[in-house]
Amino acid sequence: MVATRTKSNPKLHEITFCVECAEPIPARALTCFHCGAGQKRSGKTVRVVFCERCGKDYPVKAMRCIHCGHRNPRDPYIKGRISR
Repeated sequence: MVATRTKSNPKLHEITFCVECAEPIPARALTCFHCGAGQKRSGKTVRVVFCERCGKDYPVKAMRCIHCGHRNPRDPYIKGRISR
């Protein structure tokens, strides 16, 4: 089953950071897209979601996008309380 991305259910992504240059990369990447360094499986990942407004990624547990301030529809504290 493939999860579809909708406004009420944005797709979650797991990322990690490069062991050489510390740039964010997908958790399953074998090499860094920025510097080309080989990656080791560390098990330390961060779950992110992409903003509906600006398209940049931010942590899934954040209440708002750290780039533009748009409300995170997955936030349990404000879900259903604030209208768009």
